[in-house]
Amino acid sequence: MLKNETLHIRVNENVKTNAENTLKMLGITISDAVNMFLYQIPLVGGVPFDVKIPSAPESVIVRDIKDLYEKLMIGKEQIKNGEVVDADIAMNQLGKKYGF
Repeated sequence: MLKNETLHIRVNENVKTNAENTLKMLGITISDAVNMFLYQIPLVGGVPFDVKIPSAPESVIVRDIKDLYEKLMIGKEQIKNGEVVDADIAMNQLGKKYGF
């Protein structure tokens, strides 16, 4: 099938770079990926993946200023009691576990 239409889209530079790097590992270009996406739309009758708000743990959902203040106080107590892990240590452990 001829490819004779051009799409012009604006995306965040980091989003594009991350997508290009991932797709390169798969051996395809962004153009290939967009074409795959567009082919799937009529096949599945819509967007070919779930579009929804991911569920978040209750501990990170802030409903109002009072709730925010209460969560900040809980965090402050956790820091005071040494119940937290240094961010550098946490990132190092995640990197080892997930290879990044």
